[in-house]
Amino acid sequence: RAMLLATYERVRSDAEVSRNTRVDLDWKAAMGVDDDFAGIAPRTFSLMRARMVAADADGKLFEKTLEKAVAAGVFGNQKLTAIIDSSPVNGAGAVADTYELIRGFLRQAVKAARGRLSEATTEATEGFLGQKPDIDWQDPAARKAHLGELVAAARLLVAEAGTIDHPALSEVAGLLAQVVSQDTEPDAEGNPTIRQGVARDRVISTSDTEMRHGRKSASRRFDGYKMDVITDEATELVLGVEVRTGNAGDGEGAAPLLEQVQATPGIEVGTLLGDMAYSDGDTRVAVEEAGAELVAKVPPVTNRGLFPKTDFVIDLEASTATCPAGHVTADARPATDHKGRPSTVFVFPAELCAACPLRECCTRAKEGGRSVAAGVHEARIAAARIAQADPEVKALLRRRCKVERKIDHLQDLGMDEARYRGRRKTKLQALLAATVANFQRLHVLGVFDTTSAVACAA
Repeated sequence: RAMLLATYERVRSDAEVSRNTRVDLDWKAAMGVDDDFAGIAPRTFSLMRARMVAADADGKLFEKTLEKAVAAGVFGNQKLTAIIDSSPVNGAGAVADTYELIRGFLRQAVKAARGRLSEATTEATEGFLGQKPDIDWQDPAARKAHLGELVAAARLLVAEAGTIDHPALSEVAGLLAQVVSQDTEPDAEGNPTIRQGVARDRVISTSDTEMRHGRKSASRRFDGYKMDVITDEATELVLGVEVRTGNAGDGEGAAPLLEQVQATPGIEVGTLLGDMAYSDGDTRVAVEEAGAELVAKVPPVTNRGLFPKTDFVIDLEASTATCPAGHVTADARPATDHKGRPSTVFVFPAELCAACPLRECCTRAKEGGRSVAAGVHEARIAAARIAQADPEVKALLRRRCKVERKIDHLQDLGMDEARYRGRRKTKLQALLAATVANFQRLHVLGVFDTTSAVACAA
């Protein structure tokens, strides 16, 4: 109850939470204890979080709010229209550069080895275990020389760690090897240099190794995690939350989270609303297999000023394609998409395209005719594009913005940044925030008659 109150009032420090349990009468009333209650020690909260994670008690606590809603008949007996979206969560770990990452993991590996390393490896690494070296960091040659020394020491330690049977050392050595591989590359002379570009699954912190670079939009970047949220459109109750790495795609998390929601007794989702990040064919198939229909706007197709694929009529059953000029081709050639799955490419004859008056608006190819690719989900995406023009579907999509309000509510409860390190404890934080948000919403819906939403936890 004290942890829920800390979430409700966004108290971050365990010491402050402990003080409130000792001196705040409102907290004591909500906790259901006497006024002379001596309070809870700060260390107890750390132990409690570890025990909750081990027993999955945070998930069970959140599910209790949904059980209350089901028992009160809030959802009715019909299938629900749910909304899904994701939100960035800034991680609690410090983001480090390549030099600090290698030095940090070297320190951790030497500590984990506990004297098991050879004398040669110990001597090679001891110079990097203290403070940041005093070199001219403005000099590219000095930085490159230092990087070479770091990489040499890291490779020596990683090679020796493979001969030592010690789980903690193996884990840190694996992270060290990953950093060297993802952040460095050999130059023309074979010496290590900083790699150009950023690896997709780049480790960015020594204090929280599960944090990743993430991007919410083309201009909005973050470092940490991504929180997925599914809410009920009618009641605005949170039906499910999940925390994934910051570089995870939005669509990848839709079906797993929906399956968790569908497993809740008394809750069945019939329609899942999402934005364009959830509209690809793979996500649609996965959501359908989880028992719901995905309604999401299909992104517009562009072709650098030329006729896009949507201007062509593709008939997969007849294996034909018709261009904007009315020409039909039956030249359907097998191909593969970017994931290696079978697809079809419709090719128009070169002589036909050469004589077409619309050629300048269709293709810039100097030789050959226009071609149009049809992927494995072509029919499903085409049907969704047609459906989104229906007035009822348009009205349904306009209701999708309700999830933004709920995400803002969760951020007000602290979910704009992680309080703890690691994905699992960040998920605990998200579940506590969702629990409090549902308490408040159940009070608004009349399920609780108290004026204090969090006091309902008591």
